[in-house]
Order: sequence, then structure tokens, then C-alpha cells
Amino acid sequence: MSNRTETYDVDPKMTIVFRTRSGDIHFKEGDEGRVVIELNGSADALAAIDIDATPDTVTVSSTGKKRRWIGATVNAVVTLPVGSTVLVHSGSGDVVVGVDIMDLEIHCGSGDVRADHVNGVCEIKLGSGDVRLGQLPGTSRVSSSSGDIRIDSATEIAVRSAAGDVDLGDVTESATIKSAAGDVRVRKFSGSDLEIKTMSGDVTIGLVRGMVVNAAIKTLSGDLRNRIKPSPGERVANMNLKVTTFSGDVILKSAK
Repeated sequence: MSNRTETYDVDPKMTIVFRTRSGDIHFKEGDEGRVVIELNGSADALAAIDIDATPDTVTVSSTGKKRRWIGATVNAVVTLPVGSTVLVHSGSGDVVVGVDIMDLEIHCGSGDVRADHVNGVCEIKLGSGDVRLGQLPGTSRVSSSSGDIRIDSATEIAVRSAAGDVDLGDVTESATIKSAAGDVRVRKFSGSDLEIKTMSGDVTIGLVRGMVVNAAIKTLSGDLRNRIKPSPGERVANMNLKVTTFSGDVILKSAK
């Protein structure tokens, strides 16, 4: 295996783009105004990687110059400034974003995704793989055809899952969740609109105390369990709750 390291001077709020076929990518916090890209793979695979750099955008891409090597695995470790934007289009490989960033877009055929903090727009689309996200104060869209999705906190989010559990932590504005197979859990909802559609799997929703709920819940095969106890005191907000499930229980409870 061989190594290749490239360093570039960039603007403070830069964008980095990866268009690669196979390999893990790890983004780490670096110095302001500088991007360092460390690549690891066979010598021929590294030679088939093109890097185009300007002060505002750095693009790393697989090239067809050596066609017998375009599918070879190349792993990358990237250090970049806080507040950058990250775009990844990859055939396969894990993506880890361990730095606070502005916007994040990941389209990947297979591989796990982890990101700690995305301040702006977050869009994740996986063919297969688990998604683990931290804080998402902006607008977010997450989908995986096969794999679990877990998010610590979100403001406005849409989630699609074909097969796998969906676990949302603290949601403060709105959420739309569509799941074909797998349990759905919203641990704490304090927003205005929550809509969940699932074919197979239990749905558990934690609501903050004092919430006035306008609920429309339909289940063809499953029980509705309301574990929320009436509590005296001021009402904090109104919310619209819509749940449709074909097979699975719906459980409402007070959020911790």
C-alpha cells in the first residue's frame, strides 16, 4: 500500500467534494485556511485519483485514465476548517465527519455514515448502511434502503427507511418519517407537526408535558397504548400528530 498527501490553502468557509468509487473517508478538524488530504491505497489506485483545488472548492475524484484501477479502494483522511461544506458521492465506503460543518450531502451505494454536528442543510442517501448523526439544527433529509438510522437532535427532518429501525432524539419543529420495516421511536417531540407512516414495526412517541395534541392515528393490526397521564398547568403548545401503521403497536408516553 502507498500513501499520498496533498495540502491546499483555502478560504475559511470552503467546500470539499469527493466523487470516488470505493473507500472510507474520515473528515477531521484542521487549521483555518488549510485542507490536508491523506490518501491510502495501491500506487496505481492513487495515481487514478484527480484533485482539483481552488480557494473555495477542493474536488477529489476517481478518474478513468487507468481504467483497470478505477474501482480500486482508496481510503482518505481529510483535515479541514470548521464551518466547511462537505459533499460525498461514493460507490461504497464509510464516511465519518468529526468536525462541525455547515452543509453536508452524502450519496453512497453502501457504507455507514456518522456526523457529529451539521449547522445547515443535511442530506444523506444510502443504498445500504447505518446512519448515526448528532445535532442537526438546520433542515435535514435522511434515507437508507437497508440500515438503522439514529439521530440525537433535529429541528426539521424527513426520514425514509426501507428496512431498519429509526430512532430520533429531540425534535423541536417538525418530522416526517416513512418506514417499510422496522421500529420507529421519537424520544422527545416538542414541535408542531409529526407524521409517521410505517408498514411493519412499533411506533413509540415521547411528547413534552403540556402539549395539546391534535391526533389522527390509524393502525390495521396493532394496539394503541396511551401512557400519558393528564397533568395540570399551563399548556405549552399545540401540535398535529398523524400516525398510520399497518402492523405494529403505537405507544404514546411522556418525554423525559
